[in-house]
Amino acid sequence: MGTAFNDALAAQVDLRGLRDAFSPAATYSAFLEIEKAVALVQGEMDMIPADAAQTIADNCRVERLDMARIEADYGVTRHPLMPLLNELVRVSGPKHGGYVHWGITTQNVIQTGMLVLTKRAHDVMDTITRDVLGHLGKLARAHAATTMAGRTHFRHAVPITFGFKAAVWIEEILQSIDRLDSARDRAFVVMMGGAVGCFSAIGAQGPEFQRRVAARLGMGEMAIPSRAIRTHICEYVNGLALLASVCHRIAEEVYQTSSEEFGELREKRLDGAIGSSTMPQKINPVQCYGVIANANKLYSQAAMLMANAHRPFESDGSTNLLFEDTLVEVIAAAAEVLVRTEALLSGLELDPVRMRENLKLSNGAIFGEYAMMQMGATMGKHQSHHLVHEAAIAAASGEGTFLGHLERLPGGDVVSADIRHMLDVDGAAGICKEFALHFADLIDAMGSGHYPGAEQRKLGLANT
Repeated sequence: MGTAFNDALAAQVDLRGLRDAFSPAATYSAFLEIEKAVALVQGEMDMIPADAAQTIADNCRVERLDMARIEADYGVTRHPLMPLLNELVRVSGPKHGGYVHWGITTQNVIQTGMLVLTKRAHDVMDTITRDVLGHLGKLARAHAATTMAGRTHFRHAVPITFGFKAAVWIEEILQSIDRLDSARDRAFVVMMGGAVGCFSAIGAQGPEFQRRVAARLGMGEMAIPSRAIRTHICEYVNGLALLASVCHRIAEEVYQTSSEEFGELREKRLDGAIGSSTMPQKINPVQCYGVIANANKLYSQAAMLMANAHRPFESDGSTNLLFEDTLVEVIAAAAEVLVRTEALLSGLELDPVRMRENLKLSNGAIFGEYAMMQMGATMGKHQSHHLVHEAAIAAASGEGTFLGHLERLPGGDVVSADIRHMLDVDGAAGICKEFALHFADLIDAMGSGHYPGAEQRKLGLANT
């Protein structure tokens, strides 16, 4: 999850156990957990002898197996699962070993195992996402009235507050969680259909067998366990990519507005951190570019899976390998994005003075919409838009100031005075503060419980 030479933070970032989510030990254990569930269910259903089922289940532990023998067997079989099965057969003995892996196929175990591990990793990432939301909720509340320039197309639009910006980020993350919650029900499923998914070896008992295996593993199940169905995995990975895109946007804004030209936001500086080997003054936004780089990795991984989900017929080995390996990389990239976003937001520093100074750079023109609406009440919006636009263009061309031109328009003297007051006191537009406090309240109320739903997130001031 990042190389120590290229990424100085790679070894220091706390990934909360996710570094080992797909370690060899974790992967072997997941495969054995599935073989255990399969054997026990088949014993319950009289598909195999009960004593054989129990013996196999008892041996489905890594410490019972000779891992050196398994590793050596890979060089002989050149198969992703047979060495593990061969060893499980051996330790289960000649009487019971013949019932190992009864009526199922390799991809049933490997794909289901990878999804078991992905589900566990997802649960850890969910705790990190909650922490991200917690930080954003605090920022929304603390800066509900901290005025800054709102920007569209990289230009001043209307004044907002930083709390409003944080509330927007919260909503977008919650939308991503909505998508992932829906996708996980389809993604984290067992597939026990055998050779091509039609229970050719097990027959009519197959659906009930799969249902019981899923229950033992705490997973869902595929309605038709075809090995060719991949879109449910693509959907989940795309959901992660969309969550990463929100983190990316947060990091991108901090990345850019921490520059000297903006000076509005900055990462918490770590004592002793060095930004450059040749420019001693440099303090670089290292958390930001870690988020941005890993988000871009995740986008490419999601696209790669989408580009290969269509492979024909009932299964394809190249697609199997691609999906299984890429799931590991997907979780690695998503985990890096989330832990770095959490670290970034936990120590995010604001400069409210610089925010207000930047808001004043247009000498009041950022209140062009306000001026248009106030004057439009008497002359109509179309005419006032034209006049305010002319005033702004003249000021931008160096012909006086925006407020100076505005004062010469009908009713412009009153509007100009209002704008001067807002520039000095509270220049936020609309209901930025109300949005910020509403979303801060939602995050406070959420705690460790359910995420606020779409209806809860609507402000609804008109009803109060």
